[in-house]
Amino acid sequence: MNPLGRMHPLLLHLPIGFVVLLVLFSFLKNEIETKSYELIRTLILTLTALSAAIVALMGFFLSREGGYDERLLQFHKFTGIGVSLLAYAIVIFDEKLSQKRYPNWALLAIMAVAGHFGAGITHGENYLFEAWQKTDTAPQFSENDPMYRAAIFPILEAKCVACHNDDKTKGQLNMSSIEKILKGGKNGLIWKVGDALNSHIIQRANLPLEHKEHMPPKGKPQLTTDEIALLSAWINEGADLKKAFKNYLVSSETKKIASKLVGMKSAAKEAKVYSFSMPSESDLAAVNTPFCSVFPLATGSPALQADFFVSKKFDRKVLENLSKVGEQLVILNLSKMPVHDEDLALIANFPNLEKLILNQTDITGNTLEQLKKCKNLESVALAGTKISKENLQKILDLPKLKEVFVWNTNIDEATVTELGKKYTKIKFDRGGLDNPNEILQLNPPILVNEDFIIKTNTPITLKHTLKNVKIRYTLDGSEPDSTTVNIYEKPIIIDSYTKFKAIATKENWYASRKVEYSFFKSSFVADSVYLLNLPDPKYSGKGGSTLNDLKKGPTDNFGDKAWLGYREKEFMGIFEFKKVQPIKGLTISYLQKMDSFIMPPLAVEVWAGNSKADLKVIQKITPKQAKKMEGNANVGLQIPLIQGSYKMIKLVIKPVSKLPVWHPGKGQKGWFFVDEVFFN
Repeated sequence: MNPLGRMHPLLLHLPIGFVVLLVLFSFLKNEIETKSYELIRTLILTLTALSAAIVALMGFFLSREGGYDERLLQFHKFTGIGVSLLAYAIVIFDEKLSQKRYPNWALLAIMAVAGHFGAGITHGENYLFEAWQKTDTAPQFSENDPMYRAAIFPILEAKCVACHNDDKTKGQLNMSSIEKILKGGKNGLIWKVGDALNSHIIQRANLPLEHKEHMPPKGKPQLTTDEIALLSAWINEGADLKKAFKNYLVSSETKKIASKLVGMKSAAKEAKVYSFSMPSESDLAAVNTPFCSVFPLATGSPALQADFFVSKKFDRKVLENLSKVGEQLVILNLSKMPVHDEDLALIANFPNLEKLILNQTDITGNTLEQLKKCKNLESVALAGTKISKENLQKILDLPKLKEVFVWNTNIDEATVTELGKKYTKIKFDRGGLDNPNEILQLNPPILVNEDFIIKTNTPITLKHTLKNVKIRYTLDGSEPDSTTVNIYEKPIIIDSYTKFKAIATKENWYASRKVEYSFFKSSFVADSVYLLNLPDPKYSGKGGSTLNDLKKGPTDNFGDKAWLGYREKEFMGIFEFKKVQPIKGLTISYLQKMDSFIMPPLAVEVWAGNSKADLKVIQKITPKQAKKMEGNANVGLQIPLIQGSYKMIKLVIKPVSKLPVWHPGKGQKGWFFVDEVFFN
């Protein structure tokens, strides 16, 4: 009966309309011939009684789903039944009541009461009149506020509380306060501290929109990509309800994303007023990229901060593009980016720049005098650079400069003392004092390669910012540790698909966290690709050319044109070469995103020959299937072939027909996404 019950909100407008029409029609009694008036009135009454009875019955079915405030539900149920009974009574006693108007008004009054309680169930009590009440201004948050209060709960309040509140507890879950959230619902707690991937709230948000368990439901305001990323990062970093915004590290993903979403004001700068104009929405949209986040320092403030991410994705044109908001740019963070001395000329064009972070860049300081154009510069961070005393002095007479960070540089303690005496208004920071008993963790190795598709004789190159660090690595998918035999000494040459893992180790230091990369080897490219089965229209990429354009798809966006998606059909395509090629193997590059039902393939068949007529099966593979939820990854399925020379290769790849029992979508069809097929 659930589908019938859910038609209650759709059809309840019928009796409402009929009753209003009945009241209005009674004023036309003297304008219409008596017999016609009685016939029309009887018709409207009959339709009112019939529709009111049907709507009341549907409402009863809907109430059985639960999750509603019991008190309001009882009032709504009995007043709704009252509308139905009163309408029926007026029909029965129509002859005696036809000359009177008060039954119509009584029907309208009881319907208004029933509607009021219904609105209270759906939208909350006092829904009708709350628009006239004085509303509080939006709360302002500072860096001293807890991250949960400033950035996490506002998301839950906007996207979840409408269906999970004191009046309406869908799934027995109330999210109107943290105390009630922590009680969980019928499926338990909504997050697992440190494990976003297996947290109920993230799993539901990542389900396809059409899925019946996707949250928020289709038709409701959806969580944005940034909001899901923030919730995931916060859960992975401990889901601390009391930790202040300012206490998160600068490198924290939670802090980076929250800063982008919430105009966070530093307590020291809350009163600062800027005279320049607000940036336009179009300019702000133009300068934001996946690897450069530009956001206001505070709500309503024209001042902006720009943070760059992922050194191998750094593009000097993005830095140039910041000129569109050059007047408003106050903080620029280029930490760990491949920035060189010549780039300082671009930075010098931001006249209102107050804070510049150049830690672990390739800056030597030879052109540091360019920054003299930035008369408002207050803070410069040069940690881990090759800055010298002579070059540093080029900017120390800036009128507003207050602090300079020179950790891990050639600027020693004696030089800092000397400069401190000369430039008394500037604080020179060399970091904390060394503690001989303290053991620190190394930063992970840095990958120099910008492309994960390796051509012939292209090496894998690594580096580290500290001296005497040993980079230990594996190429077989095993986990590296401080005893791993392979130590990086020179660039590494690979000849096939490789899952590369590495850590940095050094005596008296904790080993770094592991970094992991997938490299795909491509010896030659198919000249033509023909899709015998077309992909799903929503994920059709660029057709067959998607698979031989040597462009990898992003793991966080399966809607990108680099991906082809299959679910209802198996993938079937032919790869043709202009001349016969000695093919020893191929690698299928596919996406694994289990929370969106995107799984490894169930089975693969490889056919080969020199024409469509003589294609024969030369290999069958059944890939290993996952036994639990795993993280997003771009995976390579390497398939060795019987050595031979072929002009055509046909691939048949079957998606998972039924998701396993441990998956939230168990029993449903899985997706298969592919972006490239490499031949060697």
